[in-house]
Amino acid sequence: MMYQGLLGAFPFLVSELEVCTFRDLSFSRTQVYAEHKVVSGLPRLQHTGRDLDPVSLTVQIVPLTPLSTVGARLRLLEALTASGDELPLVIGLRWYGLHVLKSCETTHRQIHYGVTLAAEVKLSLQEYN
Repeated sequence: MMYQGLLGAFPFLVSELEVCTFRDLSFSRTQVYAEHKVVSGLPRLQHTGRDLDPVSLTVQIVPLTPLSTVGARLRLLEALTASGDELPLVIGLRWYGLHVLKSCETTHRQIHYGVTLAAEVKLSLQEYN
């Protein structure tokens, strides 16, 4: 089994039973400036810090045997979203801090008799401070 990372209690891993990895990992950082009007001339800018960083990624869930179910993984992500708790984000050996799971958009890639066989989940996270 090979672990790629962790979002709270949700592991990103590759094993003989399933592939549950991510792609399209995107980080963004924005600086904030206050604009001050002056009597004559151009306004002045003052750096006031930065916004909280948004993070987005797409989770791919593909079971490799009938023993592994996509539904359990999807229910875990739904529970993490509904909890509103701050979650540690670890990718490889790097700690990215605490994040909240703002949205979770699921695409059922393969369905057989009403059972999801493969899914992609787009996650939108926000840095927690």
